[in-house]
Amino acid sequence: MVQCTLVLAGIGVFMAVGGALLGWVVFPGAVHDKIIENTELRQGTPQFKRFEALPQPLDFKVYIFNVTNPYEVQMGKRPRVVEVGPYIYFQYRQKDNIRFSRDRSKVHFSQQQLYVFDAESSYPLTENDQLMVLNMHMNSILQIAEDETYDSLRLINVELNRIFGRPDSMFLRTTPKEFLFDGVPFCVNVIGIAKAICKEIEKRNTKTIRVLPDGSMKFSFFNHKNMTEDGIYTINTGIKNATETQMIEFWNGKTMLDKWSNSSRGSSMTCNKIEGTDGSGYPPFREGVQRMTIFSSDICRTVDIKYVGSSSYEGIPAARYVTDDNFLNKIGPEYNNDCYCVNRIPKAIVKANGCLYEGALDLSTCFDAPVVLTLPHMMGAAEEYTSLIDGLHPDPEKHQIFVDVEPLTGTPLNGGKRVQFNMFLRRIDSIRLTDRLPTTLFPVLWIEEGIALNDDMVKLIDDSLMKVLTILDVVQWTMIAIGLFLAVSMPILYFTKRRPSSGSITPTLTTTTSAASIPERGGLGGNPDK
Repeated sequence: MVQCTLVLAGIGVFMAVGGALLGWVVFPGAVHDKIIENTELRQGTPQFKRFEALPQPLDFKVYIFNVTNPYEVQMGKRPRVVEVGPYIYFQYRQKDNIRFSRDRSKVHFSQQQLYVFDAESSYPLTENDQLMVLNMHMNSILQIAEDETYDSLRLINVELNRIFGRPDSMFLRTTPKEFLFDGVPFCVNVIGIAKAICKEIEKRNTKTIRVLPDGSMKFSFFNHKNMTEDGIYTINTGIKNATETQMIEFWNGKTMLDKWSNSSRGSSMTCNKIEGTDGSGYPPFREGVQRMTIFSSDICRTVDIKYVGSSSYEGIPAARYVTDDNFLNKIGPEYNNDCYCVNRIPKAIVKANGCLYEGALDLSTCFDAPVVLTLPHMMGAAEEYTSLIDGLHPDPEKHQIFVDVEPLTGTPLNGGKRVQFNMFLRRIDSIRLTDRLPTTLFPVLWIEEGIALNDDMVKLIDDSLMKVLTILDVVQWTMIAIGLFLAVSMPILYFTKRRPSSGSITPTLTTTTSAASIPERGGLGGNPDK
């Protein structure tokens, strides 16, 4: 029994040390290798199939600002808007023209997007709802003409009705279907000077305006994104360095854009650099990573996101990231990124140095139109903009850009890219329709591109990662706990068994002594008298 306790104590020490080695050396290494195997982009793997086509459509939600007092605005009154939405679309993404570099460290591809209206999720809203919105294409064309061909404004004023269909205000009654995808018609059956003006509009090749076979045109905000490619991407497959998985190496063969002007310091690298991922995935091992970068071709720039704390999605631990302040709030020479201050919108409300006020970004060079980007409801924007319009209700819970990333695999679990598109509404020289307009940064619509992993993907991550990690933890700590119990308790039991108690020793010694003394005395003669 005594020997068994020593053996069990030895086994306990072995188990405790073994559990520690497994938990802090063997298991982490095995998990690390398995994560690399399951995240690097190798043709034929389940991960690559999910990379080729997202396993579920994204939610593409559109909220349109309906103008409730258009004719009062025409008379110089403060605009009032009401958000209508969401109009929800399935956004499917499919990668095409995929080819690998010789060493398989890079993969080249293009990507198509398809938008399908989700009538069930949008209900009771429909694509045919009647809305009053800012006439974006007319407003844009007039402002560009004022800036670039000022002498033509009087001619445009005369031909305005022929070109734009007899507008009685700077607002347009339309439907979401027409405004977003099908297109608002203009330059229909034009002749003479109006036709010549429409030809000049056509030459600009603006992506939101398409020319029909009969020579007429249609404006739509998103049709150019539907079933079209947004460029050729070259990204890292991660087979040489896992921390570079899905990082963009080139876009359209370039590492730099040419959209942003040089800054006062002579460099536009800060604004034009192409880096990061496209936001559909991130490299693995994000624990402790405070900042990541996303490249968005939609707005022609990279966006920094920063870690703000832990989160979870469907029980899966996650790291939450939100956009950094240099996205919209900290732009200018004092932040070394005044290359974003393109100052391409004449008579806009800007600071003395030409930069827009806090919370707004001039996208003129990206859209080839005087479009301004903000967060939804101009959240975080300066009072110079928000004080000029009624009906905005910014809410961080609804309007902040965020993504929850599973930190070991870099998988985005839940997130929303939320941005708003605006235009300055103002008086334009020689255009009578604009004579009494107030100068306002006018909201048009905001969108949310959202990802929330479906049950199948959650189960995949849970089964292949979270449950495995839980089992490994249980094995590690069970071995350590049992080992420590045996290593501590068995020696105690051993020494307890070996040490004799005082109650049993004393009587034995007394009895032995008494018995020995009697025969000894008898052996000396038996009777002392003799």
